[in-house]
Amino acid sequence: MRTPDDLKDWAAKRYKSALRTWLTMPDYGLSCEYSLPLHPPSEADASKSMDAVAAWISTWRLVAWPDEFAERIEVEWQYRNWRLLGTQTLPVRVRVTGSDCLAMLASAEAEADWRHSVAAAKQLKQAWPKREQELSSALSAITIELPKLDSAEIDRLVAVVNWVVEHPGSGMLPRQLPIEGVDSKWLEGHRAIVQKLVLALSANSDLGLAAAPAQFTIRVLDQKLLVQREGHLRTFSAPVSELDRLTWKPEWVLIVENLQTLLALPPLPGLIAVFGRGRDVTTLAGVSWISQSENLLYWGDLDSHGLQILSLARKVFSQLESILMDSETLSRYSSMAVIEPKPFRGSIGYLTEPELAVLSQLRQSDLRLEQERIDITYAAKVIEQRITTPRNDL
Repeated sequence: MRTPDDLKDWAAKRYKSALRTWLTMPDYGLSCEYSLPLHPPSEADASKSMDAVAAWISTWRLVAWPDEFAERIEVEWQYRNWRLLGTQTLPVRVRVTGSDCLAMLASAEAEADWRHSVAAAKQLKQAWPKREQELSSALSAITIELPKLDSAEIDRLVAVVNWVVEHPGSGMLPRQLPIEGVDSKWLEGHRAIVQKLVLALSANSDLGLAAAPAQFTIRVLDQKLLVQREGHLRTFSAPVSELDRLTWKPEWVLIVENLQTLLALPPLPGLIAVFGRGRDVTTLAGVSWISQSENLLYWGDLDSHGLQILSLARKVFSQLESILMDSETLSRYSSMAVIEPKPFRGSIGYLTEPELAVLSQLRQSDLRLEQERIDITYAAKVIEQRITTPRNDL
């Protein structure tokens, strides 16, 4: 026996599954019909607990719908001629007509979101009245975003999409767009929805905008090289294209996963340290004095993601050697380890046997030891020992 609460749960599920389809329909699903069987009891079941059945029937007789939807929600009743219990009138099915009606049954929040979505969809169609077919697929793709857009946001969205479509391949930075009412960060927060609409209207999701190049921070730890460099800059940031212009040939290059670690490193002989920017580390392959270095170290977090980034780096830099990413380091600083909130469960390639061993240890309890938790004085000693020890002495 299904109750009005069951109707609510059913409506919520149907609402989520039908939402994208409704937005592609000319009437936004107002003519769609749905029905939910109520599974009335048999006479044998009713005989066991007639009071419960009577209460269930009463619940359906007393349920009230908002006036706006009352005519579009129908509870179907049927007679049952039971041999022992006589004639009974039972609710057997609920019929619902209209997307808005189903949304209302789902929840007040769903109803509000659906009304907002329809208003936003209508405003978008009014902006491009001759492109309704193309917009239908786009509306389905931006279903999640629509409830978040008020009328003013839609106006800005239309202005940006129109400008991008009319100026393909502009090469401008996102914050440079000369569009009234669009502030410098607007496109950064709405890029996905803009791309989907541009794709629908121009068959091209490329906005033709320039991306600001990633800046990699460098820290010159070698005192001799620091003195030789004009300006004596120890720490600076630049994109890969500019870093590649440097004619350096450092004895050692150390890539570190986190910026705070880079900034904490003390002077070390023959060493230049580079902030790898996490998974952006592979981009550094475009810097010849890094990619061609025979002495290339990597130090990252001791967790599943840190070892995955190490794997990505070694795929690009085959000569890469990890440091402070081993069982000894994990054991020494085990008290500083915490539980990794979202461990990477997939397989990780390009790891050495010691690295695979520490990965196995970490995964036993999903541990995470951030490199910042390792005493920098100890870390510096380990790094210095490595860069001053000939390979044949290892």
